[in-house]
Amino acid sequence: MTSTGFNVEHHGTIEVHVDDDRSRVVLHGEIDGARRDEASAALAAVVTAALPVDIETADVTFIDSSGVAFLVQIHAIGADEGFAVRLVEPSEVVVDVLTMIGLDDRFELAAPGRGAAELTTLVG
Repeated sequence: MTSTGFNVEHHGTIEVHVDDDRSRVVLHGEIDGARRDEASAALAAVVTAALPVDIETADVTFIDSSGVAFLVQIHAIGADEGFAVRLVEPSEVVVDVLTMIGLDDRFELAAPGRGAAELTTLVG
């Protein structure tokens, strides 16, 4: 397993963990424009790995348009490259923002350790 952590400020972090069969993008705290460099590096790691991606946002306390754009970019890359992208136990903040802007049906939702048969779509 390889792991790349990006922690420029204490307000938020983006980490990427690449296992043999899946990448995990773990977001903590405030995900906003200040995370731009970390988000770019995370996107590069996801593209390089070319594996299904779990995005973990349970600990996200704030997300702005830059953070949403990051999520949408990962989703678009997955669609273009043919690998699954899903949100794992998204925080209420993330679900509320995605619902408010009409993107809640774009992401699959999964609980940790659950198989593809147990995936559901977020509903507002």
